[in-house]
Amino acid sequence: MQFEKIEARDGNATLKVNNIFLYSKYRPITDAEKFIESEFNNDDKGYLLVGLGLGYHLHALLKLVSDSKPVIVYAIDNQEIDLYESIFDSEKLPSNVTITTDYKKISTVNKYQIIMPLVWLQVMDKKHPLYLLLMDIKMKQMSFKRFSSMMEINFHENVQLQNFTLQQYQESFREKKISCLISSGPSLDITKKWLKVTKKAYLLCVGSALKVLLQEGIVPNGVIISDCQPTIIKQLMDSGYTGDLFYISTADCNTVRSHKGDRYILLQKGYKLAEQYAKKMNYPLLETGGSVATTGFSLLEYLGFNSIVLFGQDLGFAYEYTHAANSTSGRKLSKDEQYIEIESNSGRLIKTMPNLYSYLTWFNRNCKESTSYVYNTAKNGAKIENVPLIDEKQFYELIKNS
Repeated sequence: MQFEKIEARDGNATLKVNNIFLYSKYRPITDAEKFIESEFNNDDKGYLLVGLGLGYHLHALLKLVSDSKPVIVYAIDNQEIDLYESIFDSEKLPSNVTITTDYKKISTVNKYQIIMPLVWLQVMDKKHPLYLLLMDIKMKQMSFKRFSSMMEINFHENVQLQNFTLQQYQESFREKKISCLISSGPSLDITKKWLKVTKKAYLLCVGSALKVLLQEGIVPNGVIISDCQPTIIKQLMDSGYTGDLFYISTADCNTVRSHKGDRYILLQKGYKLAEQYAKKMNYPLLETGGSVATTGFSLLEYLGFNSIVLFGQDLGFAYEYTHAANSTSGRKLSKDEQYIEIESNSGRLIKTMPNLYSYLTWFNRNCKESTSYVYNTAKNGAKIENVPLIDEKQFYELIKNS
């Protein structure tokens, strides 16, 4: 990284990194304080600040954080330490502050608010071990800010429907054996026909896969949705589906209300209103993992199935399309998009994107810790750790033995 310290319009020092301004060239300290104030959440147990630079974000954060809460600062480049000390004395930092250049010390930080100016991702080496993870986190943060008001409206509308019967639904299962989580990845075009003879398995599909299944004459036991945007209604519209619908508490309320079958609200971990309501109602909280499929996996675990078979959970692309044919979410890949290469179940390399890579990381962790046996059917999909690939014959044997 190339650092250049120059004087800003207001007389304070500002910083260029790789010829990109890290701070404002007019009012660097004031703008850094505004950014921290807009990001700061006083309820978090600790804080991870990405990027040290000249220390403006750190000092703005320290004005808001009590001395009892830990603050970890990850300096991406060793030069940042010298730059910081050219303006501030690091020895005078309070004892709750830790500055580190070792990414391994921060990659496992849980339950801390992660604060990072977008510009640090713009100047970070794309091959940095944390780049993909941090990029995904930042995209989710920006998305949450963009849709937070819509999510809150949906939440308040959805809880009024009083669909709080998930516990009773769980108790209704006498034989909790095998389930299939059906997503709309490209491999579903090949494997969907396997599901025609699965009378013994419980079928849960994500909303974007529903019409793919219905066109094959396959009616799932349940459908799960999570998107807060009104466009999600196309997943159910004109489908004729009247089975069970599971929906995250912030999912589009009009789509939820339009469903004619039984509905079950899911309260998600990490969303404050949902966590408060779960405590009030003595209702289960589910880990969402950031996608509807990861939420579906958590739901099947909660329901107590001994085995979970993943369909269409590609998490990457061997060819040029993102989803199965007739999925409501499918599109053709663009050559201009940013891709990452990962190993597939067939052994060849396939492409994926930062958000899908983060879901793969979630599956890697949760499948390893799961009490259910997990199997994958996506031969050309991403290889999930501790999840064996099975073919059609093995799938039928699994169903038979269940």
